[in-house]
Amino acid sequence: MSSKTAENATPVALAAICSVRGVLLIKRGRPPFAGFWCLPGGKMHFGEHLDEAVKREVLEETGLRTAFRGLRGVVTEKLYERGRLRMHYLLLVCDLFSRSVRFRRSAEGALRWFPLGSLELNWDEVIPSDRLILERLVLRNPRKAY
Repeated sequence: MSSKTAENATPVALAAICSVRGVLLIKRGRPPFAGFWCLPGGKMHFGEHLDEAVKREVLEETGLRTAFRGLRGVVTEKLYERGRLRMHYLLLVCDLFSRSVRFRRSAEGALRWFPLGSLELNWDEVIPSDRLILERLVLRNPRKAY
């Protein structure tokens, strides 16, 4: 059953990876939100634990091997089309640690570290739910950067 017809929210594991270079974001290369910046991550597989899902997604999208440090927060995202609810996501924002700041090119989109002090970013180019996450869960509490 696709997320478009499911009656339950789809769980999505997102990664807040902060380092001395800032926070890592990916510019989506495909819909929904193609061309928008967001946190790395993706849908959880059935039966998968949160820490496994977010580390898998980050490895697939960035090549970074990470350690799960905890859950930063949970955000609900609803996408409407012509006034009708089309997609409903439960965004699980995780705090991850990576010893390396060197990522590999991603088929998912461009990757970039953005400084935490002042994100050199046009907020109109960020997925709205990710902007909320960055403002309230990441920038207000960046935790110790490595």
